[in-house]
Amino acid sequence: MLELLRGKSLCNVLIVVTRYFGGILLGTGGLVRAYAGATKLAIENAELILKQIGKEVKLIVEYSEVENFKYYCRKHEISIIKEEYSDNVIFWIEISNEKLEKMKNEIDSFNLKVTKIDKMEEKYI
Repeated sequence: MLELLRGKSLCNVLIVVTRYFGGILLGTGGLVRAYAGATKLAIENAELILKQIGKEVKLIVEYSEVENFKYYCRKHEISIIKEEYSDNVIFWIEISNEKLEKMKNEIDSFNLKVTKIDKMEEKYI
């Protein structure tokens, strides 16, 4: 079972096979084939999710820039996890480290008036 997971380069995975019958009818080879078959079937039917290290970031945006910022996030597949409206708009986003660096470089070219960027916590996204 472990070799199948290693062969697919999967990590942070749990596979449980429950054996209801404790007899010896299958034999060692039969058990290996049964467990490997169950593992292979589970991997084929699983929804694989790629996670990467990123950050939760807090940004302050002027009201006039809210739609431009939301458009930028949609275009670059950046998740807005929370919005707070006060004198300015505060957005909390989840973003990969790579996209964060790209966003910092592109803020001027997109004419986004982002007042402040605070990196919060590092996490898998």
